[in-house]
Amino acid sequence: MAESTDSRSERYLRFSHRTMVALLILTIVLGGLCLAMALSLGDTPRWMAQAAGVLFVAVVIGLTTLQKLTLQGDRWDPKSPEVQAVLQDEWRQTNLNRAIRVAFIVVLMAQIPIGLLVAQLPSLRAVMAMAITTLTLGMATLIALFLFFSREEHDG
Repeated sequence: MAESTDSRSERYLRFSHRTMVALLILTIVLGGLCLAMALSLGDTPRWMAQAAGVLFVAVVIGLTTLQKLTLQGDRWDPKSPEVQAVLQDEWRQTNLNRAIRVAFIVVLMAQIPIGLLVAQLPSLRAVMAMAITTLTLGMATLIALFLFFSREEHDG
């Protein structure tokens, strides 16, 4: 018995949202790890350097498990009509654009406070910490706002 297109589209939409949540968590964890490495005194501790490899393996296993559980055996094929319908949805594109605008404003407004927080550090560490903090803040804000805006009810 063939499945309806709606149920497959719903599965792809759920998978898309779950991967965004996983990406948000990964962004925060990886940003925190990189910030800790930039702020650590002396050489980078050995466990931090090894954590990146372990984190990569955990992400691959987690995303594979997420795909198997959510898509129920289907593959994420970017050329399939269901995936294209999810990715090209107007409501999704509108939410993404709103999230981009707000995240950009948040990042711009955070530059002076971040600069003041890292001002007492040596210049190389300060620049690295500011870059890592800016990237992490921007990506985390963008993803979190996209997920938040996607939950709102829309007219029509």
